Formats: sequence, structure tokens, C-alpha cells
Amino acid sequence: MTRALDNPAAWGRGESGKGKTVVIDYSSPNIAKPLGVHHIRSTIIGAALCRLYANAGWRVVAINHLGDWGTNFGQLMVAYRKAEAENPGLKVDVQSLLRLYIQYHAAAEEDEGLADEARAWFKRLEDGDAEAHRLWQLFVDESLKELRRLYDRLGVRFDAYLGESFYNDKIEPVIRVLRAKGLLKTSEGAEVVDLSEHGMPACLIRKRDGATTYAARDLAAAIFRHENYGFARCLYVVANQQDLHFRQVFKVLELAGYEWAQECVHVKFGMLSFGPGVFGEEAATGSTRKGQVVFLEEVLDRAAAKARNIILDNAREEEIRHQADRLAEQVGTGAVIFSEFLQRRAKDVVFTWEKALNLQGDSGPYLQYTHARLCSLRRKYEEAGGGAIWRNGAPLLLSSPLEKEIMLHLADFTDTLGRAVIEDEPSMVADYLLDLCAVFNRFFTDKERHRIVSDDEKLSSQRMALVEAVRLTLARGLELLGLAAPARM
Repeated sequence: MTRALDNPAAWGRGESGKGKTVVIDYSSPNIAKPLGVHHIRSTIIGAALCRLYANAGWRVVAINHLGDWGTNFGQLMVAYRKAEAENPGLKVDVQSLLRLYIQYHAAAEEDEGLADEARAWFKRLEDGDAEAHRLWQLFVDESLKELRRLYDRLGVRFDAYLGESFYNDKIEPVIRVLRAKGLLKTSEGAEVVDLSEHGMPACLIRKRDGATTYAARDLAAAIFRHENYGFARCLYVVANQQDLHFRQVFKVLELAGYEWAQECVHVKFGMLSFGPGVFGEEAATGSTRKGQVVFLEEVLDRAAAKARNIILDNAREEEIRHQADRLAEQVGTGAVIFSEFLQRRAKDVVFTWEKALNLQGDSGPYLQYTHARLCSLRRKYEEAGGGAIWRNGAPLLLSSPLEKEIMLHLADFTDTLGRAVIEDEPSMVADYLLDLCAVFNRFFTDKERHRIVSDDEKLSSQRMALVEAVRLTLARGLELLGLAAPARM
């Protein structure tokens, strides 16, 4: 308790990562389409890990490995040029690029020649054609503009947006290394690394048609990151389904003699689905090319709208009503973010509005509401003429079982944050905060034995110190997970 009160800015910080760098690869959506809700888990978990590692003293390099290369760009170029021919000077944004992409696939079902056109345009892009590169750059620039806007809304940041295209000129050197090490084999015209001795299928490096693969790009990316950032750890926050891919990539790096390969970690997570009444199941898991995907902003907007209704229904102060829009954004976004941490990341998550926005249950709004209640207690104490809250030095009067339980829980805060880093598991912080709020609310509601403000000024001062220590801890924990800590709700 005293450590929190003596130095609030440093409360919970550690130094286990001092002098070390961690690279965290997360979010990594495909460009030329809005951010889909299926990217939320990587985005939210990755951002929390960035904050937790920084809190532990690590230098953090956050990288967004954008999907900005592939035949789909040839498809988009075909669709865009046809639309531009009909509407000279056509302006685009991400939503219109998505519509063009969907229109292309609908037309391609009727006209097989469009696929040949798309391959030809992508070949032009690969060969450095100026017009193809102009279109590709247009798509990239518009996509980044939209992505950054939404990331700002989520409080997410990146140090570098290095997409697949960045590694185009870095793949051949990797292939030469694999060949020199005797690892590259020819199989049915393709080039692979045989991993059968390690219980895995061969890792495909180059296809029969000469095209390189995701594995080749990830090998190049890992080598580039180590050479440029000198990481002690490199995390890939990617879904469970890519487990084999990363085991293959890390093993190939190891076989190629890169000792640091053992510091590359796949931080895997389960799937997200929506419960009944949230969104249609088909829309939540369907195909982008058919326009069936739910976009993340839709979820955030709906969460904010629902949060606003709850806030207005429960508002006891006129000031809260005046701040309803801002609070709704904080609470709604917090609800969506916190729902990612309700269980261990490797497990699948089912999102429902009832759980996410419950002010009484295990939710982000519950923690935010508790923080607002703690702020209210401090205001009321000061308005009633309460003196300065207790600081270390005076004899401690807090001795009840609940008071001791709260203080023991506070003492474990820094260690909990450290364990969350060791296990790459932000949900440990969420569990800690829920437990802290649960024990504090038991203390708060037991007014017979734990009246916070009483005639005993010394005891009142110490109990307010306990309130403030819990508030500081809750605010810090919410910040690390990416949630706002409102002072009023």
C-alpha cells in the first residue's frame, strides 16, 4: 500500500527487461479492406503485451506485418481500372476498395478471363511496372489512413508498418543461406526444407512456379528483425491455426544456424465468436470477398451505443449526462477490449453483450465503475473536510481480515505484472483486477465493521489511504490492458 501511495507514477513497474529488446508482431491485417473483427484478438492482446513488457523495463518494438502483397492486388487493380474507366478521376477509400474487391469476385464467377487479367497485373507489379506500383501505393496509403484512425480509437500504436512487400528483396539471400547449409531440397519442382525428422511436414519455401511463400517471408522478416533490433525475444501474436507454420519457421531458422531462433515465440490465441443476438454467425465468420465479414468499427460503434444507454439509465449526476458520449466511448471500447482477457488467450472466446457490458459481473465496465466509485469516495471525503490521508510513518491501524486481504493483494501487484510478461498472458492482470475489486467491494459494503469515514480521524485517514491505493492499482492495471479509468460513471 505504501509503495503505491509514495510513488504512484512508478507503482507496478519492474526492471526485469532492462537493457533488452522485444519485438512484438501483432494485428497484421490485409490492406485494402476495413479492419475485420477477426483481427481484434491479435490487436488487443498484442497491444497489452507491448504495455506490459514496457512496464517491465523492456525496449519494445511493435510491428504491424501488413498483408500488402499477393494476387488479390492484381484482382483489385483490374476492378479499379474498370471502375476508373467508367468514372474518370475516381476517388477511393477503404470501403470503396472493399466494394471493388467484392464486385471483382462476383464478375469473375461469370468471366474466367478476369483471373488472367488479375495475374497479369500482379506480374506487372512484381516486375516493377510504374502504373501497377502507382495503384498498389494508392491502395496502401488509403488503407494505412483508415487503419491508423481505428488504431487511435483503440489506443494502439506501432513503431513500424512493415508489410510482406518490404521483404521482397530479402528473400533470395535467405534462400541462398538455406541452400548453402544443404537444407533446401527439390520436391515435385518446388523447393522445400525437409522437417520429417522433427515430426513436421516439409516447409515450402518456393513453389513450382517460382513464387515464394509466407514461410520464406517470415524467415526473412525474423532475420531482418534480429539484425536491426537485436531482440532478446520476438513474439508473434497470431491465432492457434498458425501453430504448425511457426513451428516450421522457427525450426528452419534453428537448422540454418540462427541460435536466437529459440527466442522466437508464437503467442497463440483461440478463435472469437459471437453469442446469439450479437451478429449473425455467417457474417461473423464469413468470406470478405462475399461481403459477409463484420468489421471491428461496427462492434465498437454498437458497444458505445449500448454503453450510452446504460450510462444514461444509471446516471445520478447531471455532469455524467453531459459527458455521456465520451463515457460511452470509454466504456463501450473498454467492454470490447476486456472481453479478450476473461480467460487464457489460448482458449476460444464467445462474445455477448450481456457479459461485456455487465456493471455487476466480470467485465471492463465493472472495473471502470469500481474505479469511478473509488474516485467518488475520495471526493466525498474531501468535501466532508477530511484531513490528509495516511502516509507511511504513523502506526497502522488496519487490522481486520478484509483489510489485511486487500493489503496482501496490493502487495502482489508488481509480481503479477511480472508473471504476465513471463507467460505472455495479459489475462493474469485481468484476473488480478477482478479479484482486487471483489475483495474491496466486500470491504466497502460491510459498513458495520468497515465504515470508511467515521469519528475516528486516524482510522478514516488510513482507510482512505487504502481506498486510494486500490484506486491507483486499478487505474494502472486498466491502463496496461488498454482501458480508460473514468473518474465518474
